[in-house]
Amino acid sequence: MQFLYDNLTATVIALMTTLILLSIQSRATQNSVAEVSRNRMGELTQTFASWLERDIGRMGENFENGERAPFDNPVSPEGSGGTDITTQFTFYRDSTTSSGDEYRIATRYEVAQKGTRTVDGTSKPIYQLTRKKRERPKGGSWDSWSGSKGVSPSSLGYFQIDLLDKDANPVDDPKENADQVHSVRVRFSVVSPFQNAQTFPRATHVGSVLLVRDQSDASVINTPSTTGDCKGGGWKQLTDGTGTPFGCAAACMHMASGGNKGSDNCMGGPGGP
Repeated sequence: MQFLYDNLTATVIALMTTLILLSIQSRATQNSVAEVSRNRMGELTQTFASWLERDIGRMGENFENGERAPFDNPVSPEGSGGTDITTQFTFYRDSTTSSGDEYRIATRYEVAQKGTRTVDGTSKPIYQLTRKKRERPKGGSWDSWSGSKGVSPSSLGYFQIDLLDKDANPVDDPKENADQVHSVRVRFSVVSPFQNAQTFPRATHVGSVLLVRDQSDASVINTPSTTGDCKGGGWKQLTDGTGTPFGCAAACMHMASGGNKGSDNCMGGPGGP
């Protein structure tokens, strides 16, 4: 009898020890999964944010003097929970090839729902952004939109683009009121790719504001094309779009001659005004 009692006690102790070890192992696995999920979510967020800043930062690049509105109005129907999801945004820049051919390049973001994911016990839609491009040679016609030229993580919780005025208020009909647009605000979230009870946070939220290149007439710098454009014996000062002079009196000759004369021709002597 004592023998059976001792064996029963040993079995119970062994089972309890096994359960404790399994519990420790399960918690360690959950923590490891949560850490991998957080790291992956952070990596996806940082990569996407950097990509957006570089891409949108080129909006209006190489536009000619006086050109404005290097963008179309964002298309933002209301999503779930009253959140506006920007489903389409198109912006433009110019480019010149090594052979001197000029092109206008349109970049379009298209955002579509990719499914749902449970966050804090609630099923929520997730989205993915697809980037497309097309070109138009100077004086020509637009070609067709390309296939995908880049995609976001397929786990965006939301994606919003707003065009803001100098007071950071959204501009109504920004394409028609481009002179009021001062910056672009981009907001998005990335939901963790996989979750368990230890996953926190379950989503990242990012907001970034980027200045829009000013293409207004007030920002245009008048520069001479040839030395013949430099009136008054070659001592004409450059002016901005408002007619305000600036710079060295010899800047006109300096720029028109390809920089060969420089500040040595300044009326105040070399390096002088």
